[in-house]
Amino acid sequence: MLPMLALWKKYADRQGVKPDAEDQDLSELYNRYKAFLDENGFFDPAWETPPFDANGKKYFIFFPEILMDYLEYKEILESASEITLVHIPKEFYSHKPDGYFYKNTRIELKEAVNFLRNKNEVEHISWDRMAVSVPDLESYGPYLERDLKLYQIPYTVKAGKILSKTGAGKIFTQMQNCFEEKFSFASMRDLLLNKELPWKNEELNGSLIAFGMANNCICSFEYDGKDVDVWEESFKKPAKGEGAELEASYYRELKRHINLVVGSKTFSEIRINYFKFREKFFDFSIDNFSVQNNQILSRCISELGSLIDLEEKYADTKIFDLSNPYSFFCRYLDDKAYVPQSSQNGVQILQYKNAACAPFDVHVVVDASQNSVSVVYKELSFLREDKRLALNLANDTDITRDFIVLYSMLSQNETLYTCSAQTITGYGFANSYLNEINCVKDEKTNKEIVKYSKDDLYLNERRFLVNKTVKEFPERLYSDEYNGFIKWVSLGSDKTMIKGNRTELVENKVSENLKKDGLVKISPTALKKFFGCPRLFMMDKVLDINSPGNEAELIGMYTMGDLNHKILELYCKSLKKNKLVLAYIEDKDSIPEEHSKILMQSVEEALNTPEYSYLVKQILKTEKSKIVKTIENMVKELSKKFSGYSPVENEAWYSYKDEKKGFVINGCVDCILKSPSNKYLIIDFKNSDKAIPSNVYYDENENINPDVQLAIYKYIVENGTAEKRHGEDETKKTIVDKVSACMFYSIKDSKPGVVYSEMEEFTRDKKTDQGELNILFEKTTDRCFEMIDIFLDTVLKKEFNPETAEVSFSDCVSCAYK
Repeated sequence: MLPMLALWKKYADRQGVKPDAEDQDLSELYNRYKAFLDENGFFDPAWETPPFDANGKKYFIFFPEILMDYLEYKEILESASEITLVHIPKEFYSHKPDGYFYKNTRIELKEAVNFLRNKNEVEHISWDRMAVSVPDLESYGPYLERDLKLYQIPYTVKAGKILSKTGAGKIFTQMQNCFEEKFSFASMRDLLLNKELPWKNEELNGSLIAFGMANNCICSFEYDGKDVDVWEESFKKPAKGEGAELEASYYRELKRHINLVVGSKTFSEIRINYFKFREKFFDFSIDNFSVQNNQILSRCISELGSLIDLEEKYADTKIFDLSNPYSFFCRYLDDKAYVPQSSQNGVQILQYKNAACAPFDVHVVVDASQNSVSVVYKELSFLREDKRLALNLANDTDITRDFIVLYSMLSQNETLYTCSAQTITGYGFANSYLNEINCVKDEKTNKEIVKYSKDDLYLNERRFLVNKTVKEFPERLYSDEYNGFIKWVSLGSDKTMIKGNRTELVENKVSENLKKDGLVKISPTALKKFFGCPRLFMMDKVLDINSPGNEAELIGMYTMGDLNHKILELYCKSLKKNKLVLAYIEDKDSIPEEHSKILMQSVEEALNTPEYSYLVKQILKTEKSKIVKTIENMVKELSKKFSGYSPVENEAWYSYKDEKKGFVINGCVDCILKSPSNKYLIIDFKNSDKAIPSNVYYDENENINPDVQLAIYKYIVENGTAEKRHGEDETKKTIVDKVSACMFYSIKDSKPGVVYSEMEEFTRDKKTDQGELNILFEKTTDRCFEMIDIFLDTVLKKEFNPETAEVSFSDCVSCAYK
């Protein structure tokens, strides 16, 4: 606003505007700024209107109508005999240039790139005689550059990048974020995983971030009037007892140096402390540290040097009396652009408007939509419309058409305008000053209309590979195509993706992850994932491929469920140890006091389990009353339903071996209860009713594989062995010869879901005949072993084809391995 205040003052005085409160504020700003300039011997160029002096020379100004302040100086320019104004000839406004309108930006950019290729290969126009103008270079630039590289078109970007937005230049803002956010996980991750910086020890950077993820170091906080550093607290007692001495030392050094840099009181201090940081953590001799990133960092320090010069020059004044010099420096970098020097000749990539007057042979304007290429000048734009009318300001000056005409007029060969309906940032339509050529779809073929991509080598290669319209392989390929094709051929065409060195990899991984003592390991979880999709199972359970993540969670999605399971496990084991049974006092609608004490002890022990990080423990403690309320109600209802039952096993591992077929089934059973009449009951706890599976029975008509968890548990408990029961070293035959009931039980909803039962107390209230359901359960068990046979066959052949299961397109779309 400050540069425009002189013009506002001039117009307001000329119109004799009666000032209101807003005008008085503007006048006060004008007076204060003027006094500041006068006191310090400064001047604002926008406030000065020096007299025109031709100095004996003659001047030509081309296309003055596109200048932002042309109207302000129009009278002076037109009245001076030494100045000749050269306007855009009127005849160039007589027709609209064509604007090609495509379905989306992907097609649009491919057309633009093939247009350039055509001009070079067919019309032999050199690359450096072509230019591409882009209105939104920040959004479109990376996509345009990618396509130019794919088609091996040399190019150079002639546009500045804001220093603070470059990879290396971000370091100063990232350090500020660490300081201001008290070294939150997000701020530390952004800094330490910035690969554009020459870190001495990237491995230690990764270790510190991994520690933060494992220990939920989301953010530090204030508690009971004290600042708590979540990293330091986590280092004292890491989750799962992992030692982190190196990471702790590294974190403290980082924190100390960052605090010194960001907390600097002067610009000189910032530079001194930055070089200390650099000496400690950077190594500029690293091979992958680019010259450009080095130049960017040097430019940032050069800009800091300019501030230091001003700071020293005006040391005796209050001009540089800043409360936060580092914050000022970061904002200063936000306004400084860096134009990387390039020795490569090629197509010039430019910001829209910058090359409108440049006589390139060929010019392309991408994203020539109504919004993107509109150019409207508005004098004193900070004023409301009624204020502007009171000052008798001219209407907004729309010079959109002038720029479009200039691009067409000055291209020596051709200018191509393109735009699309679906852009990178939203939706668009062709600018109204263009004659729209709709290339969205052909009504007859329902295909996109393309003019320049018909002979696209990539498209011809694809057509050949899928054996469609092209019968012969393309006569030539780009190097990317050639290298990719050779690699594809070397792998062979086997759809299983297991060829050559892959066979040995899968063989080793199957032995490592799916076998134990020569037997194939099977579990309910493995079967569920395998029959969801064998290929997904291979990626996850065989090859152990995980999506790389760098996010820390406040609390895991299964943490509350695991905690509830742990509390129930401890509670039931304590009852068993004290030779107590589940009990319910009907008159008091509660469990006995002795049981209640054991339950509270179980809650305390579960909350302090070493598997939880410091922050998770703090969160769980704040949620303690809610956790206690949920678990008390659940145990009360469980005791009410199973009063007199005694806990036999909790979180117990069972296994069943079939040496002949070569497999072992493993499963961890949540709870086994024994009734007063010596009947055994299996319960699998689920955190909520929604977690209980609905497809627990096999329906041979629908041919859908069931959830076999309880069927497997019943079988391995009755026929298998329990591992290390009662502290023994050897596995031992289970004491349970027959299971009379199996059910799921919702912890939050205190609700059982009976799947199998020969016990009358669990069948009399059911609407469906339990006898029929038990028959279905037996069929489910039979189907379970059929599924095991299929699983075994696949594992032994090592061919994890998706065709084995009913995998739909929607499954593949949402798959993490797609």
